[in-house]
Amino acid sequence: MRQMKAVFLVGFLGMFAAAPASADWFFGAKTGPMLIDVGGFSDTTNTGVVVGYEIGVVVADLALEGELTTTTSDGKFAGNKVEVDTQALYLAFRTGGPIYFKAKGGLVNEEVTVGSTSETDSGVSYGIGLGFGIGIAQLELELTAIESDIAFLSVGVQF
Repeated sequence: MRQMKAVFLVGFLGMFAAAPASADWFFGAKTGPMLIDVGGFSDTTNTGVVVGYEIGVVVADLALEGELTTTTSDGKFAGNKVEVDTQALYLAFRTGGPIYFKAKGGLVNEEVTVGSTSETDSGVSYGIGLGFGIGIAQLELELTAIESDIAFLSVGVQF
């Protein structure tokens, strides 16, 4: 199952990498721990893709971002493996400059699997981050609230 998820993520990202480049579209990848704040749970490590479209440049940048993440290293709870998969749509705000602040808010759908039991939930998600422009790429460090007891601490790069 993990190999199928990895193939899907690489294929999804490759689809956008092969598309003609436009100043308004961007894509990227991110990874980091899903911080699970529930007693007895260990954190998972997730990897994901981001595809976005810049919708305005005034004093800062506004963008719509779609994000998919999947567990690449399982967490544990009572001897069972733990996985967290997410799909989200955000409106993101970035300040101008080579070093910038990022804030985002939107909707997330997450599936948490513990052993053979899976639960899906949808709700509001928000995050903050710090970014650095490096040539044609941007490196971003983010903290995103997925739900009241799960947060995603990620480092990512986008083009």
